[in-house]
Amino acid sequence: MNGSRLISSTHIMINFKYPKEKEISLHYANAFSDLLVEKILNGTDVSNSDEALHLSKFYWEMVDALVEDASKNNLICGELNLQEWSELIFNSFRSYIRNAGFSTEWDKASDEN
Repeated sequence: MNGSRLISSTHIMINFKYPKEKEISLHYANAFSDLLVEKILNGTDVSNSDEALHLSKFYWEMVDALVEDASKNNLICGELNLQEWSELIFNSFRSYIRNAGFSTEWDKASDEN
């Protein structure tokens, strides 16, 4: 092997514990006009390092927006307690990205934040 990742033919989707996590994530993907993240949230696999890094950075941008919305008491997808949802989404995104073989990309985006 030359250090490249093995691409599995198995389709891996983000495994959200609650449907509301996906709903909130899609809300922000739409708000940011992020078509790649919308596709991933709707079932397209992350297929390379750039996409994994993009999704990881999206999470942290979403957290910033969640914090701002929470500070303004904005109702997002019927929710005011956005911190709790951000923690659940964190676990779902991190697990997905790591299981897809892109731990380095997740860690890089997390360190930059």
